[in-house]
Amino acid sequence: MGDKDRDKFRDQCREYISDQFGDPQLDSKVEAIVAISALLQGPYEVGNSMLGTQGVLEIMLAMANSDSGLHQRVAVEALVHSASKKDKCSGIIKQAVPILKQLYHSTTDNIKVRALVGLCKLGSFGGTDASAKSMAEGSTMTLAKACRKFLANPTKDVDLRKWACEGLAYLTLDADVKEELVEDTDALHSLIDLAKMADKSILYPAGTVFVNVTNSYDKQEMLPEMVDLAKFAKQHVPEEHPKDKEEFLQKRIEKLLKVGLVNALVALSKTDSHSSRELIARVFLAIVSEEQHRGLVVQQGGAKALIPLASEGNEVGKTKAAQALAKIAITMNPEVAFPGQRMLEVVRPMILLLHIEKDAIMNYEALMALTNIASLNESVRKRILKEKGMAHIEHYMFEDHEELKVAATECMCNMVLSEEVVALHRGENDRVKLLVLYMGEENFKLMRAASGALAILSADKEICDKITKVGPWVEILGGLASNENVELRHRAAHILRNMMEAGEEIGKLIIESQLLEVLMVLSRFTEPAVATVKECAEMTLTKAVEYGLIQANTMVNGEP
Repeated sequence: MGDKDRDKFRDQCREYISDQFGDPQLDSKVEAIVAISALLQGPYEVGNSMLGTQGVLEIMLAMANSDSGLHQRVAVEALVHSASKKDKCSGIIKQAVPILKQLYHSTTDNIKVRALVGLCKLGSFGGTDASAKSMAEGSTMTLAKACRKFLANPTKDVDLRKWACEGLAYLTLDADVKEELVEDTDALHSLIDLAKMADKSILYPAGTVFVNVTNSYDKQEMLPEMVDLAKFAKQHVPEEHPKDKEEFLQKRIEKLLKVGLVNALVALSKTDSHSSRELIARVFLAIVSEEQHRGLVVQQGGAKALIPLASEGNEVGKTKAAQALAKIAITMNPEVAFPGQRMLEVVRPMILLLHIEKDAIMNYEALMALTNIASLNESVRKRILKEKGMAHIEHYMFEDHEELKVAATECMCNMVLSEEVVALHRGENDRVKLLVLYMGEENFKLMRAASGALAILSADKEICDKITKVGPWVEILGGLASNENVELRHRAAHILRNMMEAGEEIGKLIIESQLLEVLMVLSRFTEPAVATVKECAEMTLTKAVEYGLIQANTMVNGEP
């Protein structure tokens, strides 16, 4: 909506409110307050500007103070919705709090619970900052207990329990409230049952409660030097509540899992509300962040539910769901976690995490996940190619970040099992050269990944020829074959064997270099641990004999 349309909408709303307040009938004023309440739940800025209209607040407060139950309910709902932003409603709150406290003691549950939510909003203005207390000590806990009482009472109607749930959505920013809630299994079961209802207005506050309890909301990282600067400038610095630390968080998550949170999230994930889908994805990510919970999530259908969450929704929700899938794919057997067609459906969310604007940790986890699933079968590798995954993988192979470079090279090591990827390494490009040079690096994981990829690629004659075009190829392969690590030695010996079998011309280059001496040494090993290395070296030398490049030696007592 453009600025002109927004101004036109605001003018029409103001005109309607003025007309309603100009009508001598009280019902018209009630309708106007209901309209403002609706605006405060949608286009908040418009609703807030309507609150500023002369006489509106006074009428709302007068209605809240009246003897009519309907007027009280309408007014208190409007007051609750007006208290959404602390910096813009401090004046309203100052006048409304005494009335909200009075209405909280009403004998009518419908009014009492709405006043309760208004007070809960006031109590949550400190957010997760343990040092910011907007209410007297203990008041927040008293309000939370009242919300849980409404929530866990099955005799109360759904509307009352929905309002209680909304109250907890605000109060659970406080760590003490979180701890008490997870101990109340009746309230948790009631919350889960309530969330499973089709009403979207219930799902969002229920999801918010789970996000708060699992600390899966966005946290602002504070650099130590910035904290020191703020203290020096005598600015307020938010403090983390002791009960929001990792040990308390993990205990809360375990308790939520015991009451069936994963099953509830799976059921809730079918919603088409993008905001609610984001909340569900956040909670899933918080759960699978601990490796010990991933098996349970997969067992109860969480992995299956995460795939559509990662494919449809807002950008934040899709990213969180994709991260959760990546964590599962890294540590679990993908054939178990994503059986059948589901394995192919995981590829696109992983490619989403490889986009350059995503955080490095997301890139890294996506590369590790793709490495794991690319090792399974050709169908998965073809899907990665179809989703343009190769361009991203190659991009990170050039990354300065060492861990990302290693992860990308490991992924490429599994991708070269595909003939299409082998074909990409032929022709005029530096792909083979990069892998050869990486074999000469000091990072063991990078050497292992690059040599593993070339051990497969070197079965192709053209690629063997490209290896010999890399300046220091002799020194690099010689160093790798002489490495103390048996795995690296075996890969070097395997590459040399493939190169020898590629043809006499390449074989001659090997024999005329220092690699002949290296192969002779490898062929003399007697330890069982290096039997495969010895076998590769012997096969390479035997092929050289066939070409007539060297003469066969007669072995006597293991000496030539």
